[in-house]
Parts: sequence; structure tokens; C-alpha cells
Amino acid sequence: MEKIEKPSNNSSTEHPADTSKLMSLLALAAGALAMPQTSNADIIFTDLSSNPVNVGPLADPSYLLNLPGTHQFSFRVRTRIASTTAAGTIHTVIAGQVGGGLNVYVNLKTTGATGFVLPVGKSILWGQINQPGLYKTGFVGVSNSYNGAHFPNAYDHQYLAFRFQNSTQGNAWNYGWIELSEHFPASGGGPQVTIFGSAYDNSGAQVATGVVPEPSTASLMAFGALTLGAAGVRSWRRKRAEAKVV
Repeated sequence: MEKIEKPSNNSSTEHPADTSKLMSLLALAAGALAMPQTSNADIIFTDLSSNPVNVGPLADPSYLLNLPGTHQFSFRVRTRIASTTAAGTIHTVIAGQVGGGLNVYVNLKTTGATGFVLPVGKSILWGQINQPGLYKTGFVGVSNSYNGAHFPNAYDHQYLAFRFQNSTQGNAWNYGWIELSEHFPASGGGPQVTIFGSAYDNSGAQVATGVVPEPSTASLMAFGALTLGAAGVRSWRRKRAEAKVV
């Protein structure tokens, strides 16, 4: 009877082609991860969709937008008595620059003298919004608790375009957008503004409303290479185990 010998524990059962393939896959993964991530890297996106922020008299009194440098942008509530002779309280949500005195480092396009911002749909550039006013703050919504009057009408998932001077870039203008909804509760506690996210382009380019950065080619290469590398490791180990079986 022919004798079948088991491979020695000290002998190598690895196939040179398999080892070479594994090393190539791992090298590809490492190289892809080391590549600079440049695709759409100029768009800085803050996603609040899983936990939106609510600003209003019955919610948070303010929300500070995350911008680079020293300049600030916020949503905040202002409340005042309608008048000395009429009942009711005026609730207003204001968006725009925080502080700065007479210096202007945030711009919103508004409806002129009345100063209401105009929400727009998706894929709109700053230069495409034909608004007569250009101010550092604007009214997002206003209501009277006495008679329920309010302005504007409620809206859902619209965009507020803005620009700001980036103090980390010598006060160069950067452009951005904020995704928001507004409604007026039946209880009279409006307006309530819900913020789902924001983005700005730090290259100075006008970013279209709703545009978010996409995964770069290098990121996709790294993910694919790592996936192939993991599969290669499993295949390599499986073949090693099979080779040791009598």
C-alpha cells in the first residue's frame, strides 16, 4: 500500500501566487488610504437629520451654527409685547449674524424693508435668488399669540442660502445653505423652526442648496481594497488549512 505522508509542521504549504496576491491586495488598500481625499472636500456638511434642532418660544431659544473662525451665525427667538394698548405677545425667530456692531460679516437675501428671508428649493445658487434686500439678519417667522396671526405660511424642508466672511481665510466670502422647516403650533407657540442640517463651501465657490459632499474616489478605492484584502486573507487562510489536511 502506498504510504501517504503528512506535510511537516516546518515545511511551508503556502502557494507563492496566493501570497503574492494577498500582499498586492494589502498594498493596494494601504496605498488607497494614504491618497489625499480631494473629491468635494471643499464642502463642509453638518448633518442633523437624525436629531434635528428646534428653535422657537416653546423649544430651544437659540441655535449657533458651526462656522470656522470667529464670526458667528445663529437662529434665536425674540419675544415682546404687541403694544401698550393691545393684548398679545409677538414671537419672532431671527436668523443671521451674531454681534459685530456695524461690521457685516454675514449676508442673507431678504424681502427688502420687511426683512423676511425667502426659503428656496433644492439646487439653487446664491446668485440665482433675486431678493431686493441684503442684510446681516432676517426674520424667519413671526406670530401674535393673541389672534394667531403669523407670517409667512408654514413650509417643509426648504433651504436658506447665506454667505459669511471666513476669518480663517482673511475674511474671504464663503457660501452655504441651511435646510429647515417652519410651522405654527395651534397652541400659538410659534413660530417653530426645525433645522435638519447645513453646509458651506470653503473654496469661495457658490454651493447649490441641498448639495452635500460625495465619497471621494480614493475613499471608494480604499474601501474596495480593504474588502478585497479581507477576502484575500480568508482565502489564503482557508487554502493553508486545506493543504494541511491529509
